[in-house]
Amino acid sequence: MDLNYLIRHSESKKDSPSIFLLHGYGSNKEDLFSLEGFLPKDHTVISLEAPIKLPFGGFTWFEVDQADIINRSYYKKKDDVDNIADIIIKNIDKLSGEHGLNKSDITVLGFSQGGSICWKLGLDYSRKIRRILPISSYINLDTFNSKIDKYNNILAYTSHGLYDDIIPISLVKEAILELIKCNDNITFEEFKSGHTINQDNLSSMLKWIDSTNI
Repeated sequence: MDLNYLIRHSESKKDSPSIFLLHGYGSNKEDLFSLEGFLPKDHTVISLEAPIKLPFGGFTWFEVDQADIINRSYYKKKDDVDNIADIIIKNIDKLSGEHGLNKSDITVLGFSQGGSICWKLGLDYSRKIRRILPISSYINLDTFNSKIDKYNNILAYTSHGLYDDIIPISLVKEAILELIKCNDNITFEEFKSGHTINQDNLSSMLKWIDSTNI
């Protein structure tokens, strides 16, 4: 399945590093692409769009029903996450080949539902993804292929709003801290914000990207 996308080419356009963007539930490829002006000019930026169209507008990476939201589970089943992760990886591989991108320097930045998939990609596809930035996202430990203490050498920046009422920080902090115990290269920051990326968060995120560039 080929996903719709928006692209901003790097200034070099040859063998460039890349940043792939994964939007949240009910959004679209235009949403996170608004960040492209802040992202490094020597990177190609590609914003992917989820394949499932919602009846009220926007898109989702996998089905979420009201019960999931009420119970704060956010996932139907592991197969859904495995399936969309595989689709995204195939699209990343294809677009990297078509646009001559450096397949050894791929970053994925995801927000909310997209950030949750970002964790899946960073942990179970670490041989393909060098860095991940899951923002305001949920971690369901049941969707990973191994126990959380089996993952190491994960290069990640993750952040969450203290006042997030969509995905409360209490749902994710414990899992992130467990990951940090096994990984020296995970940066976790909290901000006085809700379910959003505020200016302080954006500035810190951009500094981290710059500091971890090859």
